[in-house]
Amino acid sequence: MPSTPSARLLPPRPALAACVFFGVERDTRGTALPDDQRFNHYPATPMSMISWIFDGVLHMVEERGGDGCPLLGPPLPRLVLSGPQRRPVASWSPGPVHALSVAFYPDALGRLSGIGAESLVDRVLPLEDLVSGPLLAACESLFEPEAGGGSAFDRMEARLEPLWSGPGARDARLAPLMRDWLRTLGMRAALSRTGRGVRQAQRRIKEWTGLSHRDLQLFARVEEVAVRAARNREGGAIDLAGLASELGFADQSHMGREVRRLTGLPPGRLNGLMATHEAFWFYRLLDESFGAW
Repeated sequence: MPSTPSARLLPPRPALAACVFFGVERDTRGTALPDDQRFNHYPATPMSMISWIFDGVLHMVEERGGDGCPLLGPPLPRLVLSGPQRRPVASWSPGPVHALSVAFYPDALGRLSGIGAESLVDRVLPLEDLVSGPLLAACESLFEPEAGGGSAFDRMEARLEPLWSGPGARDARLAPLMRDWLRTLGMRAALSRTGRGVRQAQRRIKEWTGLSHRDLQLFARVEEVAVRAARNREGGAIDLAGLASELGFADQSHMGREVRRLTGLPPGRLNGLMATHEAFWFYRLLDESFGAW
């Protein structure tokens, strides 16, 4: 299946590159999709995310029923905050939908909102229940009639940039890879004036991100699998055993277990669905972006 014209992965402007991981806009208005292709599958992520639902309705998939059919949660509010997710998640729309999601580095969102990342892990909540003041006003303003044109993501960045300031606020990242972010976090934690031991640094990282250093390393390792696979895809079938060995996994099964933990699927099955099923459009976008770097 070719790239999804109804979805775009959006890199942040340089001034926000230390705050925003990326944006993704999904617009299926005018696209006829059967019920089973109106799901949206996402991997686990250490990032926090704010989502705007401009048109249509979305439900989180809460679990699978005894008959294998998904059980849906109530309709999501128009403005949603989701914290770091330790398991893959999915949503479903009963019809066309237009939405924007912006992934934030959790430490950066904590600076903007004053909310500790640990309190957001595995949660999906109305933004207004947690955020107030200038950040909430900036987010709500995206629902106002457009003035001067520009995409929703452009308008979000214009409203967010005046709020993003302080030490390190302008530290741009050339590519939004988790390994680079983790390296930066590690350096910040190690150079902190309040204790410089390994355990103190790891505690600070968990305070900033809501996740353990071990969990964060898992995200970086699986991301590296995805990056290497995307870059090698044009060469034909991917040698998964060779890839596992190259990246330091015990064997292909070990790599498969780690990938499945974050995506819910083994690598081979995920690759097949990503190539053929519209519900895996987000994975396809990531694959295309990884392959271009």
